[in-house]
Amino acid sequence: MNSQVSKADASQSRIRASTHAHYLFDETPLRHARLPARAMEAPPVKRGWRVMAPAHAGGREDRLSDLPEGVLHRVMSFLDSRQAVRTCVLSRRWRDVWRTVPRVHADFCDFTLNWTSDDDEVDEAAVAEDEVVFNRFVNRLLELRDPNASIRSFFLRFCRSDGGDDGSAEGNRWISYALQKNVRVLEVAVLSHALELDHSVFSSRYLRTMDFSNVVMNQGFFKQLEMGCPELEELFLDECFIVDDEISSQTLKVLTLDATHFCCGFKTSISSPSITSLALHYPMSGKPVLNDMEALMSTSMLLCRVKDDDFAANDLRDYLWSLYNVENLDFSYHGKKLTMENNLQLCPKFINLVSLTLGPWCLDANFYGLIVFLQNSPILEKLTLELAMYRTGKLQRIIGQIEERSFTCEHLTSVEVICLEDDPLVNDVVNFFVNSGMSSVQIHIKQWSQSEYE
Repeated sequence: MNSQVSKADASQSRIRASTHAHYLFDETPLRHARLPARAMEAPPVKRGWRVMAPAHAGGREDRLSDLPEGVLHRVMSFLDSRQAVRTCVLSRRWRDVWRTVPRVHADFCDFTLNWTSDDDEVDEAAVAEDEVVFNRFVNRLLELRDPNASIRSFFLRFCRSDGGDDGSAEGNRWISYALQKNVRVLEVAVLSHALELDHSVFSSRYLRTMDFSNVVMNQGFFKQLEMGCPELEELFLDECFIVDDEISSQTLKVLTLDATHFCCGFKTSISSPSITSLALHYPMSGKPVLNDMEALMSTSMLLCRVKDDDFAANDLRDYLWSLYNVENLDFSYHGKKLTMENNLQLCPKFINLVSLTLGPWCLDANFYGLIVFLQNSPILEKLTLELAMYRTGKLQRIIGQIEERSFTCEHLTSVEVICLEDDPLVNDVVNFFVNSGMSSVQIHIKQWSQSEYE
């Protein structure tokens, strides 16, 4: 008999908890969802029934619920926000824990099956409907959080299918909320139409890391970022649009720019004397200028030239001369042919360079690029040649002539060659070092099959 009562109690409690979760995140628009205090309480209990949390049903001990709130927060930090909210149905102890979890992780892709980045055709009406549902969830989530609870990590990926001003305002409001809650790590990815950032909301002495994808940064954004976020150390931008003439910071240490569009009306300068790690990958338009890079230690630079007004030989050389002080350099180029003039030096003397990674372009013109780098890297210890890069299709890359082809690399001990199976260039690389009198250098061949590489 007691067993039957316990099962009934557990079932009834689950129904009440589910009802509670429905009150929190039903489909009612946020502006109509101001819940009275009594709505947050459990529904009335049927007389004669003894309420028992499902986790304790049958006399089982719920050790997890007895843990301190800080430990529960740690456990829930591995859940996204949608999963975290669902824990409110577990028991009374779990009902409000999600409200104070210092991590917000809301992903539009978890709410829909109508959106995939690889689809050629998208059901726009279905995506728009999913967008409404997701936006309501985020609004409700942020409104019903404990107003006194801070946020350490805030991840938000959402869709702007129509590109209207309302979506832009809402996205900036979510970002502003996170900054007001003392967020340390802010990650925002926008699907479809880019989000135009309101730089006036960027004021926080707690923000350390910022990661944006598909946003527009207008004139004055980085000036506000430098003044309003004085502790910012890491900035990652992916497929963003920079309409500002200067990226400057006294505190920034890590800067990564992937497939970024720079305004072609003027040259954007990057000036940050504290940056130790810089990545510039495939700038889609414009040519940023590097200034004040005294502290730079590690650089990854992958450049491409698509149109005639893109990178020229002088631009390429200017970039390399800005990196004279680095210790680790990953450099590659692909695109239309660049011809270096005979009397111009491709790169400076890399006085601190110990690790160098180059793409297949450096083997063109009878190893022109490779020889120039080896001649200018007196303390180089490790060389990596990624020959598997961009080997599909006919490419014209950097070519040039040098009168003196000899070099001395006394500290070079290891050469790693990453290539596809049966790549004929491997033998050429091995013969190059043997014929250069460096037969003692250990050459490691790492081969990939075509399927593995893809």
